[in-house]
Amino acid sequence: MTTRNTLRWLDPPECVVDPDVARSLGGHPLVARILAQRGYNTLDAARAFLDPACYHPTPAEDLPDLITASEHLQRAIHDHQPILVWGDFDVDGQTSTALLIEALRLLGASVDFYIPHRLRESHGVLIDSLKTQLERFPAALLITCDTGVSAHDSIDYAKSAGLTVLITDHHDLPPEFPPADAVVNPKRLPAHHPLATLPGVGTAYKLVEHLYTRLDRASDLDRFLDLVALGIVVDVAHQTGDTRYLLQRGLDQLRATQRLGLQTLIERAGLQASALSATDIAFQIGPRLNAAGRLDDARPVVELLTTSDPGRAQVLAAQLDGLNQARQLEGRQIYSAAQEQIERDPSLLDWEALILASPRWHPGLIGLVASQLAEFYQRPTVLFSLAEDGVARGSARSVPGYDIGAAIAAQADLLLHHGGHPGAAGLSLPADHIPAFRRRLSDTLRAQYDPSARPGLALDAYVTWHELSVDLAAELDRLAPFGEGNPPVTLAARDLTLSSASLIGRTREHRRLMVQDAAGTRRGVVWWKSADRPLPDSPFDLAFRLSVSAYRDAPELQIELVDFRRAASAPVEIPAVQREVLDRRAAPDPLADLRALLARYPGAQVWAEGYRRAESPGQPLDRLAPADTLIIFTAPPDPRALRAALERVEPVRAALLAVDPPIRTLGALQRRLLELSKYVINQAAGRVTLDDLTAATGHSLTTLTHLLEWFDALGEVTVRWTPDSELELAVGPGVRQRDPEPHLAAARVAFEETAAYRAYVRRADPSHILGWTSEP
Repeated sequence: MTTRNTLRWLDPPECVVDPDVARSLGGHPLVARILAQRGYNTLDAARAFLDPACYHPTPAEDLPDLITASEHLQRAIHDHQPILVWGDFDVDGQTSTALLIEALRLLGASVDFYIPHRLRESHGVLIDSLKTQLERFPAALLITCDTGVSAHDSIDYAKSAGLTVLITDHHDLPPEFPPADAVVNPKRLPAHHPLATLPGVGTAYKLVEHLYTRLDRASDLDRFLDLVALGIVVDVAHQTGDTRYLLQRGLDQLRATQRLGLQTLIERAGLQASALSATDIAFQIGPRLNAAGRLDDARPVVELLTTSDPGRAQVLAAQLDGLNQARQLEGRQIYSAAQEQIERDPSLLDWEALILASPRWHPGLIGLVASQLAEFYQRPTVLFSLAEDGVARGSARSVPGYDIGAAIAAQADLLLHHGGHPGAAGLSLPADHIPAFRRRLSDTLRAQYDPSARPGLALDAYVTWHELSVDLAAELDRLAPFGEGNPPVTLAARDLTLSSASLIGRTREHRRLMVQDAAGTRRGVVWWKSADRPLPDSPFDLAFRLSVSAYRDAPELQIELVDFRRAASAPVEIPAVQREVLDRRAAPDPLADLRALLARYPGAQVWAEGYRRAESPGQPLDRLAPADTLIIFTAPPDPRALRAALERVEPVRAALLAVDPPIRTLGALQRRLLELSKYVINQAAGRVTLDDLTAATGHSLTTLTHLLEWFDALGEVTVRWTPDSELELAVGPGVRQRDPEPHLAAARVAFEETAAYRAYVRRADPSHILGWTSEP
């Protein structure tokens, strides 16, 4: 199933750049122009944005109740009162908790902490959990971080038990506050206040800043800024005012962090600490920290962030790395299974809301996948995990123009629980209510849709294709760190053509495009998560972002596709050719039928995989060429492979035989893949592509990837993935390297999904399979 929704392109706003400002800032003139477009049009404002040394931070005392909270903490420390820190399981909560317990312990406080379990307790301060923790650790002062502002019942209980209660949080304010001794929340400030966008960890830091300053320990504050940077980036905080200032200083601290746990985690992620960026945090470090809270218990993350034991740091970092790999595996499986549900039943896209459910989906991961699907299909999406007790637990994500939180709340009579905001929501309901919920939610969303909220893509500048360079990318990086409130610089170039496209990445989810302009300047463009997307028709305009990657220690320009549109110079579109589908799945002798088809269509391309090369009746996917006729001899392993074949051949006629390939059991596939791996090691210097292995086995990239990781975990074969999407295989050490079971389980699921898809291909209407009109 493919979809594409081109955004409205918003041209760069007209603005006047003060030549004195541009001259003082130096470098490429685009930097000064983009700063002016974003509202930084004086020299002082521009310098304060670019350099934290030129910014004047806001006093912590501006936060309501902060002085009161600081005084309570001073008193508790002085009187040796035990302090319980109550955090949350996301990265903002993890870093807030680590910051508070480390800061308080350094001042000699008796302190312990608790973070709820996502699946058993969810967010917030639950009374039963609070009672249990107070029995374990009889605190005199309770301080929350990244939570608590709506925990009325629990705060009531804590106060009735005689505790001093301090709330530090940044979530939306309730109509009335709980009866805490202090409520420190930046949402209490005017919207444009420099502290108003602080996340939970930033709020906790400002409290510690005041506390340490009062106790003449201000010189120790920098040690906490690496934690602040992590929380700001991963919580997607709005990077303006003090939030940006703290992030800039925190990134400097993080690049030289003394935390053994972070050092180890950065190393395991394959990153260079001294060059760490906000992007590295968002896509490499953050997911590893978040994986614990999504799949298991987040408390070990706090230990990782505060430990001084090198051995313990190694163990904890390895655990988080393993959980992140499991999260990635399960996330890909959920996404693939969701797309296959849609492939089997395209009517699911007839509704205003895309609603899918499965008993095999982890409730901690469905929100991430719902977000991907909402972006892909540009419609509100709800995924449900079906439990054995008959309850469907769901996570919803929205797109501009809809308020998913309000729309779900309108179906309250169908629900057991719900809560959320315009962009996201959580809910649960009896599983047999899902059809009615789909119908009613779609009706509500259709009625509330605001077409004026259709998203637009703000362009920063139009440039020519030949002027792109490593130097330009480095200049634009002066505007970093990027994120909410300071989006990455988006450039656009006109009248480009596509020379070639290839799938890249371990699971072939991404593409590398070769794009050129009219003068013949050719450049590679990376298009993330695009394997399911239609390619641009030439000529086209391209919106993109620049970065510099250090491949093999040499700086290299990287161009990332953001969007494309038909160029103004493009000819008028000609109506699509009527395509023909030949259904030959019932042929008693497929090989004889193939010979008859080739006699009738002599230029046809035959797609067949899973055979030894000398015995194959056709060509593998990567050797198919454009032709009028495509004969699909073996059933495709998944919809992605079928789409790729249709893209390569661009046929007007397809003949569907859909024979099962020779390898039909997981055990047979394991044996064949191990045999192929040994052949590659001995005869091909250990280098091979996943496309080669797919052609030789007839099975999906996903299944083969998981089996190779299984071999690697067992120590049978050492597998290294290269940046150019090749595999480097070597003889393994022969001893188990890590737990292989998650990889084998993932391979089994992927193998079963291929079997289910092939069964669908054998029985479904061929016009639905191909998305074409069948022959009369």
